[in-house]
Amino acid sequence: ADAAAAAIPALAEGEVPSYEVHVSAVVKRQCLSCHREGKENNDYLMDSYEGILKGGKNAPNVVAGDMNSILLQTIQGTELTGNDGEVIHVMPPNGKQIKDEYIDIFIRWVEAGMPETADDAAALSTEAAPVEEADPVEATPAS
Repeated sequence: ADAAAAAIPALAEGEVPSYEVHVSAVVKRQCLSCHREGKENNDYLMDSYEGILKGGKNAPNVVAGDMNSILLQTIQGTELTGNDGEVIHVMPPNGKQIKDEYIDIFIRWVEAGMPETADDAAALSTEAAPVEEADPVEATPAS
């Protein structure tokens, strides 16, 4: 794998992606060439967590827990109509496809509530800390 590919951490089983670690890495690689200031992009600037959540003419483009969010649909190949009746094209628009593992990062991120930091995501990850089942304690009646 080339160096850029290595920069996007793979998700472990049960791991929740965070914006800080996973999503921003995919965005830098796949989205920012167009979704930044001064480009034709429906005012959807993806250079910050805030921008991804709240930016754009068709905002919100992504909603925590909403698997039909515009962002998720367009990266999975669905062409949509925006608030202004204009077509929101499948992303990326150059006919290339976003790798499945990157789409998976976005899907798992939205499902988990779009945590911003690695700490927020770790708190949501199922593998983070398996809870030890304590043996039931026999209740002793108070005398």
